Amino acid sequence: MKNILYTLIALFFSISLNAQFYWTSEHVVINEGMEEEYEKFESFWGVAKEKAIADGIQAGWSIWKVDPSSNDDNPWADYIIINTYQSKDQMDANVDWMQIIQDAHKGKTKRSIIKKYIKESTDNKYRASSRSYTMQSISNLSEEGRDPTAPINATYIGMEALNDDYVEFEKQYFREQHKGNKYWWDLSEITDRSDNAYKPITHTIFEINKENNGSSSEGSEQAFTDKIMSKYGYASREMHGSLQLTRIMKK
Repeated sequence: MKNILYTLIALFFSISLNAQFYWTSEHVVINEGMEEEYEKFESFWGVAKEKAIADGIQAGWSIWKVDPSSNDDNPWADYIIINTYQSKDQMDANVDWMQIIQDAHKGKTKRSIIKKYIKESTDNKYRASSRSYTMQSISNLSEEGRDPTAPINATYIGMEALNDDYVEFEKQYFREQHKGNKYWWDLSEITDRSDNAYKPITHTIFEINKENNGSSSEGSEQAFTDKIMSKYGYASREMHGSLQLTRIMKK
């Protein structure tokens, strides 16, 4: 499947523009004071994820750290783990992760360390709680120009569709308004979630903003058509909070 420039690669997957890829997001709250240990734990898993990606088991993996000031200083997670897949079949396949861990760390990591982290995975040592969502991307856009060496900051938004027109407003109107303002924007539909996950949201928006691009609608008169589209577009949805994220790991 064709890669689309480094802007997408720098995000969390390499996949064709507007492809209906699948992905999961796990929203993790860690036990107090365990941030450093938790990140080392995820780095251990990153070695296994790298092998899984090389073997065609999944398309990508990344860890995003949540800014504590997110959602009006009330974030619902400390980290978000994202796994991406090229197809539903790839996502639903049964995977022997214990074997992948053993194979990936063979010759790289001491057996005692492997056993330690496997036990900590089983014991759920680091997480106070987690909730997960399964999603299918239904519309996205990507633009060039981002510095590939700069940190990647993103916004994760939970949306509730209030009527049947919501998706079309996002795809045909709001998406077009983002052109020139975003390096990346994606609208995905939630297809499944863990029992403890937040129920009202039906969709997610994941975006990387362009900074200091000088484009702003402030002080300018909005065209009548845009006023009407905005009015009914906003009426078709409800935002249920957002998180500001910084990517700290990826494979």
